[in-house]
Amino acid sequence: MIVHEINLSPSTIIRISKDVVNDKTFGQVRVWVKPKNADEFLPTKKGVAFDLSKTGELVEGLLSLEEHTEGGEALTNIKKDNK
Repeated sequence: MIVHEINLSPSTIIRISKDVVNDKTFGQVRVWVKPKNADEFLPTKKGVAFDLSKTGELVEGLLSLEEHTEGGEALTNIKKDNK
């Protein structure tokens, strides 16, 4: 199930999805491309699949990245948590 898409260009998107393979449900954030003369986007190897229980941590990390990159600032206060 496609949850969200981010258009990077007419031929490239980032797709966020919830998928099931072999009865296992997981989330994905993956780059998809549309080849020349094609009607549909195809997945690339660029991306990550993750256990849905890690969704909150992934969102926290992305929000932290956004906070640390406003105005071109370097990532200086990265917390490491081994939970």
